[in-house]
Amino acid sequence: MDIRFDGKVAVVTGGARGIGYVCAQTMVESGAKVAIVDILADNLAEAVKKLGQKGEVKGYCLDLSKVGDIAPTVSKIREEMGEIDVLIQAAGILAGAPADKITEAEWDKVMNVNSKGVFFMMQAVTNQSMIPRNTGSIVNFASIAGVRGMKEPMCSAHYSASKGAAVQLTKQGAVEWAKYGIRVNAVAPGGVLSEGMKNAPPEMMKNATEPIPLKRLSKPEEIASGVCFLASEAASMITGQILIIDGGGSVVGV
Repeated sequence: MDIRFDGKVAVVTGGARGIGYVCAQTMVESGAKVAIVDILADNLAEAVKKLGQKGEVKGYCLDLSKVGDIAPTVSKIREEMGEIDVLIQAAGILAGAPADKITEAEWDKVMNVNSKGVFFMMQAVTNQSMIPRNTGSIVNFASIAGVRGMKEPMCSAHYSASKGAAVQLTKQGAVEWAKYGIRVNAVAPGGVLSEGMKNAPPEMMKNATEPIPLKRLSKPEEIASGVCFLASEAASMITGQILIIDGGGSVVGV
């Protein structure tokens, strides 16, 4: 199955680095025009420069915690690139702390991006571009931490709560926007082989991978493949679903 997005406009939040960058790259290589939205200006410029060699890519600097800036940014994307067909929300804050140590400021910082920002970006894109055209596909980023409890040292109440919110926003969005032909799904990654993990000590890597049935961490490209499938017409009858990508770890309680 060859998944293509020729003639489509895709917005990728958090697309300047990490998994978000790989998602943006995959979408560009699949024919989409891509708007990368990120708070990191230098990384954003570099991502646009690299991916611009593969197709039409523009960058938009945005702090998702500043809700008042979201709708104007979406308007600018529409003016410069056209109506939005796909929204991929990879932006997020990864935080870890025991529940008895989390401060109100830390809680708000995580929730303002991972849940509030996710919702208002969905709202802006659907109101401005998807609802009027009765079409669109949204893929949010949840996490395995948003669908089950996590053991130490992975426990993080504010992060887990924010990703649990992303799960429910996905399901509620799927219900409310279905009448407009809009699908809303999410991916829930487990452990991912990030650049940092590639240089992890062997013992740390063994501890991270041994409990997983497939005995390894996910590659960013594997997460991006799941995202692009959900965004595509190949998943035209799929909405309100959370695709867990974790090598089977959640099945055995990892």
